[in-house]
Amino acid sequence: MRRVVAIWTFGVLALLLHGCGGNGGAGGGLEIVGVGRALVIRISDAATKQTVPGVEVVILTSRGTVPMLRVVERQPTSPDREISLAVARALKGDLRVGDFVLRNQLSDSDFFRGIYVRVPAGYTAIVRHILPDGAQRVKQMPRTLQDHPGCLLASERAGRVDEVFGKVGVVDLGVVELFPNSPSVVPPPVDENCP
Repeated sequence: MRRVVAIWTFGVLALLLHGCGGNGGAGGGLEIVGVGRALVIRISDAATKQTVPGVEVVILTSRGTVPMLRVVERQPTSPDREISLAVARALKGDLRVGDFVLRNQLSDSDFFRGIYVRVPAGYTAIVRHILPDGAQRVKQMPRTLQDHPGCLLASERAGRVDEVFGKVGVVDLGVVELFPNSPSVVPPPVDENCP
């Protein structure tokens, strides 16, 4: 009987330890098992590569807009707009303060239209979206949200959420670079005009 209990205990332990392994590859550290679906995106100053304060990022769907949560170092003072760095890094280990996360807010049947970035004062309306595979698209962000594909990032991926992003896992949406209003920083030409 002891032998059966010992074998059963070791089997359970092996399963638990196997599940704790984590994803330590180039993606940037451990990721939570059973996270559901999470989207992450980084916003950087094109000149300094630092995060940009005052940015807002929303996902536009067929049901309307869903704000992404800004990563903050401390406990969120506004949980509907912020997520702590510790929780964000549990999703994806290389996230930093000022990045954005959306977790389990989109249903499978929602239709994804694109991403809108509200650019703060001091920056041009031109943004460059660099995808994880290195592909880039440059667009002009209107000062107020417009649902035209030319005014949204990742609009070329429009479709049902479960088909675009899968049902579970962490989806890296890449980096969005903002160009400061400075004569020394010249934004690139846009790839797609926002009417």
